Amino acid sequence: MHGQSWLPLALRFVRDNLDVLGARPVWIFSVGMPAALRGPWRRLAPMELPAVEHGLPSHLGHRDHRLFSGTIGRDQLPRSGRVFFHLVGGRFGDFRDWAAVDDWAAGIAGELRPAP
Repeated sequence: MHGQSWLPLALRFVRDNLDVLGARPVWIFSVGMPAALRGPWRRLAPMELPAVEHGLPSHLGHRDHRLFSGTIGRDQLPRSGRVFFHLVGGRFGDFRDWAAVDDWAAGIAGELRPAP
């Protein structure tokens, strides 16, 4: 994902493998920066989920999609991007929530575990 759009290679993979993926349970996640934002910009972060899901082939039938925060460093943006990021209240750093990732993965594992 980049800019709430699927990268062409990833989208091609999903489309080329719909016959296999469609027959299996599929969970997807994306990485964004909601935790790095403040104020009204942070409240806009949930709008990213439908934008990401809209780009998926309709026949995929995924079970869940989660948006996790990632990392962002000054060196990842050009000067103009750093200025804009600062103006909208963005903070540089590592915003990964490994406990949330582990909890989500444990939930998936629980769904995949065969019933006793």
